[in-house]
Amino acid sequence: MDEDQFPLLSQHLKPEERGVSSPRFSGISILVGNPMGSIKELHKEVFVKIPISTQLAKNFSRFHNESPDSVLKNELDEDGDFMRMQKALDLLPNVPTLGKQPSMDPFVNTTPNITGVYETVKTVLLAPVAVVRMLLIGLLLLVGFLNTKVALIGWEKGGVLQPWRRKLMGFTRLCARGILYCFGFYWIRRVGKPACKDVAPIVVSNHVSFIDPLFYFYELFPSIVSSKAHDRFYLVGTIIRSMQVIPVDKLSAESRKNATLEIKRRAASMEFPSVLLFPEGTTTNGKALIAFKQGAFAPGFPIQPVVIRYPFAHFDISWGDISLCDVLFRMLTQFTNFMEVEYLPVIYPSAREVQNPSEFSDRVRDEMAHALGVPVTEHTHGDLMLSLHARRLCLNSPSNYMVELGRVEKQVLGLRAGAVKIFLEKFAAMNPTSCGTVSLNQFVKWHHMPKCWMSKKIFDLFDKSGQGFTTFREFVAVMGSITKSKEFKSQMKAAYDACNLQNSDCISQLELEKCLKLSMPTISSAYVRAWFSKISQHDDGAISWEDFQVFLETNPELLPIFMVGTF
Repeated sequence: MDEDQFPLLSQHLKPEERGVSSPRFSGISILVGNPMGSIKELHKEVFVKIPISTQLAKNFSRFHNESPDSVLKNELDEDGDFMRMQKALDLLPNVPTLGKQPSMDPFVNTTPNITGVYETVKTVLLAPVAVVRMLLIGLLLLVGFLNTKVALIGWEKGGVLQPWRRKLMGFTRLCARGILYCFGFYWIRRVGKPACKDVAPIVVSNHVSFIDPLFYFYELFPSIVSSKAHDRFYLVGTIIRSMQVIPVDKLSAESRKNATLEIKRRAASMEFPSVLLFPEGTTTNGKALIAFKQGAFAPGFPIQPVVIRYPFAHFDISWGDISLCDVLFRMLTQFTNFMEVEYLPVIYPSAREVQNPSEFSDRVRDEMAHALGVPVTEHTHGDLMLSLHARRLCLNSPSNYMVELGRVEKQVLGLRAGAVKIFLEKFAAMNPTSCGTVSLNQFVKWHHMPKCWMSKKIFDLFDKSGQGFTTFREFVAVMGSITKSKEFKSQMKAAYDACNLQNSDCISQLELEKCLKLSMPTISSAYVRAWFSKISQHDDGAISWEDFQVFLETNPELLPIFMVGTF
């Protein structure tokens, strides 16, 4: 036999059997013995030499000593491609860990539907009562509106409300209490007392229902921060203006900045009443306190926290993912609704917290959460919008697609809800499971990638836990980290130049294929055509720089594939 034909796996041979030259046979150890005997009898080793092919011996030896991933790495080393691929992957920024997805949905209403015999019969019986209550509410609203119009005659919008006007508004406030009565809030339990303006110029409260501001209008008649959108409601908007509202456009950074300055000005002036804010910025179900906005805490003034509870037996009045019409009807068909208001002790900021409003807001939120007996999360109004968008995309369990945008904005360099919404549409296109996860197979199929070392490594960026799937939360962390990286734009340009082999004004399909095969040698022609049609935004048979840039901004995770050609 030719000795090159039968190489030897030398680790199982005795030194004298190995020889100096290349061995002729492979050797394996077999344990034989009497299975009913002692351990010593069982562990008797017999050496057997078996001829095998050179390639099989080579492969066995490598897999025996190395992981499959290491073997693949070595094979790529032989072609010089692995180092280039790894360098391309190393260009990506570190991805922050967003932690475990909270099990709680702070927006879901726990009693969205009428269920059970009792609720059904009660709803039918109280339907006529609901009509009467609605008529009374309309009448009280109209009377309050007319009184407010009189009180605001000659008043300059945004100015100080003179004492006589505030006294006249007392009648409108009584109308507000009458509306609360019509909604079934016959008794309102209070704990503690509101602080004076000179002690706590700013009041903050959790936000559960549209009933909250109605109560505070009656109880405190404060100055409030309100969305500019509320001004377009003729009846309600007029009454809101009487509270010397500070208007804010949630979508405008400049508007939010101006609102913060106005909060500070009014809080410092004794001519204005206390300023009331709902720092969560949206309504929740009251089972958690979500991320606080900083407007109430940036001025650095003492704050009185107030917490509101709505104990219930049959209907949860929280206004989260349920329509306003449904909430109104269900409230009006209850015998009674309950409300508890607790005024907490005034909290004074430390010198450090004056300089770091986020620390002050965290301390106030913790105190409020402790009083309510609920946890804190980093959800924002944007998470509610994501959940509703997931529902429109027909995804199962929409709450799986809330990512705690408050945490994301802090850790992923200010990634905003609009960008995350685009990521959600892409994630949904991969056809996630009912649990909200995407596997490697789903990932490579949607991206038109072969299952190879590079595609697996890109997927591993998302699958940090190594469980074989990624969640939307992990998906957002990776996508956001890449797009918000300072080097992202320059890396896109470098990748484009690497693919533009002819240094022309555009990239041809042949050039794209050569570029893709540097990192994915087994990619098929059909997949290359799919990539080309995805990237090219025109029918001119070429990829411009603008096309390339738009594609990578939408698919930043694919940047390493194009960066291989830069090394």
